[in-house]
Amino acid sequence: MIWKKEELEYLKENYPKNIPLIEISEKISKTLRAIQHKAAREGISRPRFPSNNPSEKTPRKIIDERYYQRNKDKVYKRKVSRRWNLKKEVVGILGGKCQKCGYHKCIAALDLHHKTKNKDSSITLLINNSSRQKVLKEAEKCLLLCANCHRELHYGDHS
Repeated sequence: MIWKKEELEYLKENYPKNIPLIEISEKISKTLRAIQHKAAREGISRPRFPSNNPSEKTPRKIIDERYYQRNKDKVYKRKVSRRWNLKKEVVGILGGKCQKCGYHKCIAALDLHHKTKNKDSSITLLINNSSRQKVLKEAEKCLLLCANCHRELHYGDHS
């Protein structure tokens, strides 16, 4: 689309002003898009006006709470799935079977036991609340035991 000298001068003079684009369009017989493109190529800008957003924004905590209330089931299922996948990954890394008796039939029956007495970090809490990297790092300090061997080990500590 070829622009006449008069059209370009009119655009340069009026585009930066608070004149509606539709008026400029009617005056020089160009589409709104053509006017915007030409102004961009010529480096002409329009004044910015404040957005229509309210100054009082809803706090993130309230937005998150509303989302949770509407999507409780979805959030819960996603958490359960994440925890289960993380446990499967840790079990796979640690050999997939009890390191004492060799039990391997049910992943849910396999527990993680800290090699040293460490009251500060429960692997279950980490799986529920921490990142994958933290869980994998802490899992290196653990033994994989079946529930029976784990209970026997702890019972032996108290006898």
